[in-house]
Order: sequence, then structure tokens, then C-alpha cells
Amino acid sequence: MSRERPREVPVARGDQVTVDVHGLGDGPDGLARIDDYVVFVPGVLPGERAIVDITSATRKFGRGELRRLEQASPDRVEARCAHFLECGGCHRQHQHYAAQLRSKQARIQKTVDFALGPDQVTARETIAAAGPYGERHKVAVQLLTDPRGRLTAAFHRARSPDLVAIDDCPASDPLAWDLVQTTIELLRELPHRAWDPWFAPKELLRSVLVRTTTTGDAHVVLVATVPQIAGLERIKDRLLAAGASSISINHNDGDPARLLGPHSELVAGRPFVHEEIDGINFRLSPSVFFQTSPRMAGQIVQHVLDWLRPGESDDVADLYCGVGLLTLPLARRARSALGIELHGTAVDDARASALANGIGNVLFRCGQVDGWLRQLGTGGLPRPTLVALDPPRTGLTPDVIASLQRLQPRKLAYVSCEPLALQRDLRDLLAAGFRTVSVTPFDMFPQTCHVESLACLELAR
Repeated sequence: MSRERPREVPVARGDQVTVDVHGLGDGPDGLARIDDYVVFVPGVLPGERAIVDITSATRKFGRGELRRLEQASPDRVEARCAHFLECGGCHRQHQHYAAQLRSKQARIQKTVDFALGPDQVTARETIAAAGPYGERHKVAVQLLTDPRGRLTAAFHRARSPDLVAIDDCPASDPLAWDLVQTTIELLRELPHRAWDPWFAPKELLRSVLVRTTTTGDAHVVLVATVPQIAGLERIKDRLLAAGASSISINHNDGDPARLLGPHSELVAGRPFVHEEIDGINFRLSPSVFFQTSPRMAGQIVQHVLDWLRPGESDDVADLYCGVGLLTLPLARRARSALGIELHGTAVDDARASALANGIGNVLFRCGQVDGWLRQLGTGGLPRPTLVALDPPRTGLTPDVIASLQRLQPRKLAYVSCEPLALQRDLRDLLAAGFRTVSVTPFDMFPQTCHVESLACLELAR
């Protein structure tokens, strides 16, 4: 008996079809078409022909699972991780690394073309990671109680709140991953199990976060539904001996989708870890944002410096400055620097780092960027001649762009983690009088679809 289906949808759930893959989407999906109907298929690459089982079919698009390849791409390689496509942490381990870099350049080129028009600005080649694996120095795993009743590391499945147990993560810094595993092994000695909001709401262990640095520090953060973990005294010395320079408990009894709660308490070791970029030692608290790959962060810093080239007569503003990753290197070369950041702990770290590094020509202000920007050029705060921006994924607000139009710095260095926001903002900055000179992608997250980028803009004359 034939299935009933809307006439305009060429497939239905349960169909098996042969498709040609034409592109890559966000996450693990390849893009296939049946006439003008799009089917998303994880784990396939452009140029491949695949036999696919259709798992869903709506009027707008379908989804499928790869059954087998009839024609493989020359860019296909064997994924290194046994959990690839089972967990949502990596999307592109089946793609040769050089092809990953090309696809990220193409994605940024499409972003620039949509923002500014075709053939206006050519996206530069993607800056490659030092190695295609082992670059994630911040590793956050959920905790799961396995069928044997033991704590184990877990990541979320792609597009799902469900957890999948993980025993290896080649994308992570090996020292960080080993410390995650050691931490979980020691936690198994305590009479606690993994918290689950539906099935184990009275348990207390939620997550383990480890941040390692190139200076040799390692901060272990135990995320729990209570402020103290009974029995932790029994294992903390062994955890320090295993390589942790700091151990903290983060109290998070809120939203399951949120990794950290608002309060962390040091229980052993040093209160901070330190990272060195451009010869500057940065203090990092457990809750602050810092780029996942320190080596790629150093590349971004150098490219920002090369573009802005601050001199002794320049006053620089760094918007959404975090712990001062861009502010402090810019301050060493400029007359003055101002960093603006909403997160109070990050501002505290930035000020401490400036003091420790003997950088005295820098100010940090805590609060909304658009509010502080309205005060620049008045009230004793200088009008910046150069501006660096590293906004959140949502990009810039209209008020920020209006303030930049009023202040008219001669150059902008815009670090972006979200191509769609960058696309909108480059268009709006052009309308505000800033011409995009170049855009460079950076592979902050090898083996994924994510791409960081730096847009270099100048005031149009």
C-alpha cells in the first residue's frame, strides 16, 4: 500500500533514497537535494553519493541517516574518535583537515558576500591550528551514572539534552582530558552519584570542568547542586598530586542547560590559574571566559596588533574585553587603553593582570558596553582612535554601532564567533561609515563547523 504524503514532499519517513551531497550545514550535517527539496544527513561530505534512510520529512526539509556510501569524497578520512557523530562535540572528523580549513574559508566568504556584495572583499585563508587535535584546553564534561552504578564522563548528543558516555576525547588537550578522567575516578570513591533533573534530582554531582594552560596550571571545578561535597577532603590531595593546581566547587542548582552557577569556592590549591599570551601573564578565575585554544588566541592577538598598529599618540578602546586579552597587549603599544566588560569577575582579573604585568596606562570599566561608549569623548574618558571588539554570539547592538559612528575611530578590529552576526554587523558598520578591508578565519575549534574570524575595518574617507 502506498504512503500518503503531501504532493510537494518527495520523500517520507522510512524511505531509502540515493542522494548526491552538495554542501555542508551547521553541525554534522551534509546537504543533499532531491530536486529542490533539502535533506540533512550527518556524516557525509560534498561530492559524495550516499544511500540514506529518511528519518523525518517536513514540508521544508527532511533528515536522513547514512546507510552506506556509493561514492566517497577524496577529502574523507577515518575519524579518530570512537564516539564521533554519537556525541555532539565534533562535526568534521571525517573530513581531511586541509578541507576543513577550506570549508571554513568558504563559509566566511559567503558571510562577507551576503554582507557587502560579491567580489567586494576576499576572505583570507583560514589560520590553521597548531594541531588538528588536542587544542581544547577547557574541557567540560557532564557526569552520568552508568549501568554499573559508576560515575562516568558524558557529553550531550548532537541536538539533544540526552547524554552519551565518553571514554576518550582526542579534540581535548591530553593533560586536561587525563585530569578529567582522574577526577572522576577519585569521585567514585565518594558516596555520591550523578545528578539528573528527572531521574536523580536528589544527587549532587553535575559536571567536571578542567582548564589547563600553557604555563602548566590546571584548574579543576566540580559543579554540584550544593555548595559543599561531603568527603572531598579524602581525595583533594591526590587530585593536587595528579596535576590540579586549583580545585573549586561551583554551586549550580539551576537550569540543566547551564554549566556553571554564579558562585565558586576554592577548596584547595591556588585561587587562580595563569595563561601567557604575547608575553603577558593573564589571571583567570574559574567562571571567566577565555579562548579555548591559547595558541589560537595568541594568533588572534597578533593579527589584531598587526592591523591596529597602535602608536604613542593612540587611545584604544577594547569592547567586550573579558580578562583583557586584547586590551593589555594594545595598551603596551598605545598612549592609553580602556577595556569595557559586563562580567565583574573578568574585570577583576583584567585589573589584577595589568598590575602584575606593570601596565599602568589602562583602565577597565564594568558594565554594558553601549552605556560606557556614550561617555567616551566626554567626562574625562578619551575618544578612542582605535577600537577592538570581541562581542558575544549575538554581535553588536544598534546603540554600539551608533556610538562608533559618532566616535569615528580610524580603525576597528572585530573578532567574531558567529558568522550570521558578523554578516549583519559588517553591513551595518558599512552604513555607519566603516569599510571592511579584510576578513581572516581562525580555526579555534578544529574538527567542528565553528569558525572564529577577524574583520579589519577602517573609517571611510
